[in-house]
Amino acid sequence: MIGVAAFNILMIGLAVGIWAGPVPVRRVAMLLDWLHSIIGITAPGLEKARLVALIWIASMIVIVDGLVALLVFLTWRLM
Repeated sequence: MIGVAAFNILMIGLAVGIWAGPVPVRRVAMLLDWLHSIIGITAPGLEKARLVALIWIASMIVIVDGLVALLVFLTWRLM
C-alpha cells in the first residue's frame, strides 16, 4: 500500500513539475519523442509536449491504480 501511495505522489509531483514549469519543455519533448518512437507513433511538437506528457502521466496513474484495485478486489473475493 505504501508503494501505491508513493507511486501516486511521485507521479502527481512529476505532473505538477511539468505543468508549473520547473521541468524544461525541451527535456519533456525529448522524452516524449523517445517514448513515441518506441511505440511507433508521431511525437508531438514543442507546443503540445506539456499537454501530452500530462495525458501520459494521467493514463499511467489510472492504469496502475485500476490494476491494483482489480487485484485487491479479486483477492478479496477469492479469499
